[in-house]
Amino acid sequence: MQLKTFLFIVFFLSYTALINGQEKSSMVFSEKELNFGTVRAVDGLITHDFVFTNQGKVPLILNDVKSTCGCTVPEWPREPVLPGKSGKISVSFNPSGQSGAVNKTIRILSNASNSPVALAVRGVVIPAEKVEETYKFTIGDIRLETIYAAFGEIYKGRSARYSIKVFNTNQEQPATLTFRSIPAHLKITASPISIAPQQEGILELEYNSDLIHSWDYTVDRLDLLINGKVVPNNRINVTATIKEDFSALTAEQLSMAARAEFDSHQHNFGSITADRIVEHIFVLTNTGKSDLHIRKVSASCGCTAVQPAKTTVLPGESTEIKAVFNARGREGNQKKAITVITNDPRQTRSILWINAVVQKPATNMNP
Repeated sequence: MQLKTFLFIVFFLSYTALINGQEKSSMVFSEKELNFGTVRAVDGLITHDFVFTNQGKVPLILNDVKSTCGCTVPEWPREPVLPGKSGKISVSFNPSGQSGAVNKTIRILSNASNSPVALAVRGVVIPAEKVEETYKFTIGDIRLETIYAAFGEIYKGRSARYSIKVFNTNQEQPATLTFRSIPAHLKITASPISIAPQQEGILELEYNSDLIHSWDYTVDRLDLLINGKVVPNNRINVTATIKEDFSALTAEQLSMAARAEFDSHQHNFGSITADRIVEHIFVLTNTGKSDLHIRKVSASCGCTAVQPAKTTVLPGESTEIKAVFNARGREGNQKKAITVITNDPRQTRSILWINAVVQKPATNMNP
């Protein structure tokens, strides 16, 4: 039978079936979406075949296949697809000149009972010049948008989330990201678990302030492992400021709260030599009507050691905070801060200052 005769019979049967309301063709795809992940604009053409089967009783005729974008070019069978037979819609996507999220639709018109059918092409295109700009930090084959997860302020009892975008620059090997040690108050999830070559992923961090026994500014230093291996310069820093939430207190509750009063907020040691260790005691009094809790005492420099005499101060009582300044190895004007965190709702953070002018020790001169 000649091709023209065959086509005529096929079209005649299809047309007759449609006119008489008889059985129709049915276009069934094995998949209707292509997600090509993350690619660079210079990675070249992406091609994919969407395979379908005619599960109807009459030949399937594709009338038209259109894309929402010229960068997605479809090819499709021009001849009828007989019942029980399969065909394919070939799609080619060119990422050149594209940027950001891609969400394209291919619309298929046919004589099928389920016409029209829509296919989707999705993914993310990163311009070549944007890879280094977006992912500024490098750990092994992984590039990260940041190595500093700064959560900011978190009220005690609450959780917060932070995400870091990552990119696997390896051309062949997938990357699984884990950490050598994760503190109890942090939960870290890598998505996907295994990042394919030249693909993007995300590190999701969750900070649970209830599980950390600290207040105010906190720092966690985490070592990132790539496929279970240690690589150079693999440190990721996580910071947060843990605060107490007093927003729900009534006026009466505020009047009954603890109050932190210092005898002074500054002490000047004057001029001292670099071989001296000097001390000063700041007196803290609870002038409120509830117990005063000293949450944390920290210094701006390791040369200043501070030790509270006690961490719970009853109403009307006082305690001492000793500042010890070691001038060794220092010279010139010195100004150091001591931060005291309490449960005083008026001012949870108090800053104490110590000052000194450090001079070189006098040398003995023989006559």
